[in-house]
Amino acid sequence: MKIQKNIKDVKFYGTEMPVSENIVMASAAGWYVGAVCKDPDCGGMIVPFDRYTDYYATPEDVAKYCGTLLEAA
Repeated sequence: MKIQKNIKDVKFYGTEMPVSENIVMASAAGWYVGAVCKDPDCGGMIVPFDRYTDYYATPEDVAKYCGTLLEAA
């Protein structure tokens, strides 16, 4: 998992299992808009939480086609 934003700049919401704002992320399948969480079962380690969009070839494509999801965060 890669994220385009510095993890120190990512906003998290919630207390029991904090979930991030919508962020541009990448997996082996491509780039997408998703979220990470601080998993309490893993000592608060940051892990993927959910994928909200299809996969795209580049982070620029994600911003172009999914920009409204990033603004809503």
